Amino acid sequence: MRSFALSLLVLLVPAVAQADTIRETVPANKTSVVGAHATYGPMCEGGTIPKMKVTQAPKNGSVSFQQVSSKLNEKAGRCAGKTVKGTLVVYKPNRGFRGEDVFRVRFVMDMHTYGTAKIRNVSNKYIIDVK
Repeated sequence: MRSFALSLLVLLVPAVAQADTIRETVPANKTSVVGAHATYGPMCEGGTIPKMKVTQAPKNGSVSFQQVSSKLNEKAGRCAGKTVKGTLVVYKPNRGFRGEDVFRVRFVMDMHTYGTAKIRNVSNKYIIDVK
């Protein structure tokens, strides 16, 4: 499994609902990390790990989630280097499959922005090119 910086998809923006399309290319016959989600507050403290759910399963593989602790990279600004807990999105193509596979992941998380608490619904579409 390749290393994946948690801050790539760190979720700390003022939106209440979000849907993103994430595109990744992965090798055939290998398990790969295709996404990562973590939350942290204004004081760089780790937030609650959201519960992830597959809402549309891939037709040619499987999806799992792995909780990890990792340091935030430079994209986290002043929080870079802080350790937070997060969740990796892991995709495993069916043996011998090559081509495009699609799945969706949804989660709900608490979000604190400028002293207010909000609930944020996130639904990400993953388009995976297996080569």
